Amino acid sequence: MAASDRLRGRLRLGAEGLPASGGWRVTIEAWRGEISRRSERGSRCRFGRRRALGLALAVLPLGSVALGQGAGGSGFRVSGVAAEAAAETAAAARERAIAQGLRTAWAMLLAREAPADAARLSAVTQEELDRLVESFEVEGERVGATRYAATLAVNFRPEAVRALLARSPSAAPAGRVEVVAPLSGIADWVELRRRLGNAPAVGGVEVLALSRSEARLALMLPGGAAGAAALGQAGLSLREGPAGLTLRLAPGP
Repeated sequence: MAASDRLRGRLRLGAEGLPASGGWRVTIEAWRGEISRRSERGSRCRFGRRRALGLALAVLPLGSVALGQGAGGSGFRVSGVAAEAAAETAAAARERAIAQGLRTAWAMLLAREAPADAARLSAVTQEELDRLVESFEVEGERVGATRYAATLAVNFRPEAVRALLARSPSAAPAGRVEVVAPLSGIADWVELRRRLGNAPAVGGVEVLALSRSEARLALMLPGGAAGAAALGQAGLSLREGPAGLTLRLAPGP
């Protein structure tokens, strides 16, 4: 059986031609494109098996996606987002619920990573939100004739989020900070890079030197306490040591 046929088989259709259960992922570009096509055909058009199969080509099984760590996700991923709405059709209800869910996920990310800017930045335009969102996953859903409810996991674009946070008036000026990170093995190095990559406020990482016992890095960080707080949210600790600033893995996340 061809890969595309297997993928289409995973997209089980329910009421109004909608997937009947959770476990699918779609990019924001594919989602907006489908909404635009449906709008052109009339807001009351059924989603349609032909369109659903076309969308299936952009849908990935959840097993192929790296899941976030812990409840609520981490870094640029927000999970456990409740989305529910009612409309004249199941397709319209799903569109409305997911739109609300994506905005809720953005507010949750701000509350976790940039609480000082949460109130102001949560009111981004729809166009801005689409630039911030990379994809979303439906972890579970319930479809009715005129209602739709789902639990979403939303993946945001790291560079877009970092750029928006850097333009915030409350953001401390970013600076280059050189640190030493003790390592007990390759697993520590892999985990260190993962956590730094999941920290929205870390604007860049340059490897200055790397050995089996330590890594010397240059980080682009907000100044002062904001920089230490950004690392703390990513599960890292920054302390002054005999050789300068020392970066260590903290328990978790």
